[in-house]
Formats: sequence, C-alpha cells, structure tokens
Amino acid sequence: MEPLRRLFVWWGWQRVVAAVFGVPLAVFAVWWMVRAPAPPVESQIPYAPATSAAPDLGHAALATPDVGALLTPVALPTPVASLTIVVHVVGAVAEPGVYELPVGARGDDAVRAAGGLTSQADVRAVNLALQLGDGEQLVIPRKGETLAPAGSRSTSGVSAPRLVNINRASVAELDQLPGVGPSTARAIVEHRERHGPYATVDDLLAVRGIGPAKLVEMRAMVSVS
Repeated sequence: MEPLRRLFVWWGWQRVVAAVFGVPLAVFAVWWMVRAPAPPVESQIPYAPATSAAPDLGHAALATPDVGALLTPVALPTPVASLTIVVHVVGAVAEPGVYELPVGARGDDAVRAAGGLTSQADVRAVNLALQLGDGEQLVIPRKGETLAPAGSRSTSGVSAPRLVNINRASVAELDQLPGVGPSTARAIVEHRERHGPYATVDDLLAVRGIGPAKLVEMRAMVSVS
C-alpha cells in the first residue's frame, strides 16, 4: 500500500483516476476506428439468379393477333341432288300427261300416276319394270300397233310406236291413235281434204273434237311427213 500511496502523492489522485479510465477508452476508440466495417445489409440477402426474362407487356399488347387463328372455317352448303324426276306418259293410259315422280320410279309407277292402263293397252309390248330417268317419255302402245325400237332413251322410256302421217293416213289408221275414235278420225280426214295438208301437228287443234289435252296424247304418235 505504501508504494500506491506514494504514487498518489507524487502524481496526484486526479491524474491517477484519469489514467485508469482514460487508457481503456483510448484503446477502445482506436479499435473502433481501425476495425473492418460491417458488410451492408443488402449483401446478406440471398441472391436468386433470374431464370427467364419478364414478359414485355408493352410489346405484347401491341402485337398483331393471328387473324387466321381467330377465324372459324364455315362449311359451305353442299348442293342437294333433286329427289324427283319428271316424265311424260302417253298412249293407252287413262290420263296421259306430264308427271313428277320420285327418283328411281319405274314404268309401273308412271302408269299408276296417269290413272292406270286402258282396256286397249298392249301390256306385252311394255316393260313396266323399266326404271325411268328425268325428262323421259313413256309410251304405252295399243293392241295392234306396230312398234319400233326406241331411238333414244331420253325420248322414250320403253318403245316408240310407228308415227302416223296425218296427211296420208286413212280413217282406219287414224282410229288407232290414242283418244281418237271413228268420228274424230273422219273429222281429221275431212279437214285435210277441205283445207289442204297439215303444216304442223298443232294444226289438229282446228279439227272438231280435238283439244289441247287430246293433242298432248296424240303428239308423240303422229307426224306431218
């Protein structure tokens, strides 16, 4: 204790206290100034590398849409084939004329549409099972008529009778025509003798007893030459 008391007396107790507390403070200050600075907080955050670029919304909004992808193809309607045919039925039937029949119709269907066969029809000369086409003419001959093979299927569905020349035929020959009886046959001959030869088949309309309906029935079986 004696040396310590002497130190206090020689140096003064204020200086001793200042030295005791001042030296550690000075050492701490030096250490604070020379120490390595702490790393910034940002450097301590884990870094995740970017795997893909962010979408450019500006360019995406301005991009032109693919018009082809937006359009839906529209199927055009397919033309529908006709389901009916039109045929001309003449000869020994109840109601000769033009009839509309379903596709695939046969001669028998056409005869039924025309009211059926008459008692004068020669069914042995007709193939009623023949399938008809659009625009054909089906001729039903009468018994005793001389038939010739059809020159074209488009003008005759079965067989075509020999044409009767109304400028040369006799009353007996004219009497065999569809819808023509003895009185009408005589009227045709009398009109020819009185007015001269017929220029066209339509001239028969001037004969007494022949109207448009009967002319349609006769037209396919007569000629003027």
